[in-house]
Amino acid sequence: MAAAATLAAGALTVRAVSDPSPWLHLKVGRFLVDGGRFGAQDPWAPFAQGHYEPTQWLPSVGTALLYGWWGLPAVAWVRGAGIIALALALLLALRSVARPSLTLLAAVLAVAGSWPALTERPQLAGFVLLVVTVGAWWRSAHDGRTRWWLVPLTWLAACVHGVWSIGLGIGLLVVVGLTLEHSFRRDQRTRMALCLLASLAATALTPLGPRLTASPFAVGGNGRQFVSEWMASSARAPSVALTLVVLALVLAVWFRLGERPSSWQLLVWVAAVGLTLVMRRTVPVGAILAAFLVAENAEHLLVARGRLATPPGVRRVELLGLLAGALVGVVAAVPLAQVRAQHALGVPTGLASSLSSLPDGTRVLSDGDMSGWVMFVAPKAQPVFDIRVEVYTPSRIRGFIDATAAKPGWTSYLRQSGTRAALLKQDSPLVSALGAQWHWRTVARDDGYVLMAAS
Repeated sequence: MAAAATLAAGALTVRAVSDPSPWLHLKVGRFLVDGGRFGAQDPWAPFAQGHYEPTQWLPSVGTALLYGWWGLPAVAWVRGAGIIALALALLLALRSVARPSLTLLAAVLAVAGSWPALTERPQLAGFVLLVVTVGAWWRSAHDGRTRWWLVPLTWLAACVHGVWSIGLGIGLLVVVGLTLEHSFRRDQRTRMALCLLASLAATALTPLGPRLTASPFAVGGNGRQFVSEWMASSARAPSVALTLVVLALVLAVWFRLGERPSSWQLLVWVAAVGLTLVMRRTVPVGAILAAFLVAENAEHLLVARGRLATPPGVRRVELLGLLAGALVGVVAAVPLAQVRAQHALGVPTGLASSLSSLPDGTRVLSDGDMSGWVMFVAPKAQPVFDIRVEVYTPSRIRGFIDATAAKPGWTSYLRQSGTRAALLKQDSPLVSALGAQWHWRTVARDDGYVLMAAS
């Protein structure tokens, strides 16, 4: 059944590209493949005032190479393959703490709780590596062994996505919890702590160097002010509500068992609740942690009620079945991507030619998330603002927001930035203002967007 689930994931998750972020990552990947490097002077945006770190460079490069060979279906296929990998990682990791039926249920709950974030972005690969990391620390909490292979794994995760820092945080909670309870020998706990320090040090040895270590926090300030996924999540959102229900179920199982949970599991539970509520982008992490907690404690409850315990770990026949199901799913996703992902959703592809025909160096104002696509299809244009909020000051971000809403001061913003073209939704207040007050001409229209240029 679990193998069938991983196989079905390939067919159910392949879709047309609809997330706005992959375009930026494709541009980053292509830039790096062509030998480009980011430095103090941003190579794309004239008003960027911060240093951009391509912290997700590895999946960006990989996807850009696939895109060059296969085109847009490659991006859709990568998402399908990533969700299959996530399901496989969950099933293998959870199988070490619970019987197959509970493992499958917990994995499904984790994927459902993470679903809104499982898009065509490098963070999907980051979640896969996070599951492996959490599973390793979970086993260490039970057997006291230090898994030194977490050091190179953390190095790899640091090349993929900033979620690597949460993996280290979970390891820290495990070590602190075990120390509070004096579990295992002191030398065993010391080795675990040294593994954490070595993993942190490994992040400074990536191609980005030591500055990568602090990078997960670089976007935080602007993100929490201006980016919805960095803002607090709502319990009314289905994925958030589901994850909170699972965590509440864990609490109910603890009460039913009548035993005090271990300190490290209690710390992980508190962290899962906090991560689920603190911001939308960390809801998937809460869902993953909730899956581990509910699987293990439901297993304990069944054993307490007289149900025989299933030996932990994946048997060879199970492993072969899971791997076969994942492989077939990945292969089946290839023709599906070819059929379903020839055209992107949410971007005015009919305007690509007009954008790329703008004179070199034309400064373009584009609608919010659309900037990544504009940067990709019109590489010789210069965005006055783009999706990388961490490279702009809060005042410039607010100026952009006010300008797109045609609020007082929009004329000063466009003059100061030297804007000569704009890609906006056709019902944007700025479209009317540019036409009525500055007499800009409409170059082309497509899919609810209008491209305007100075007369």
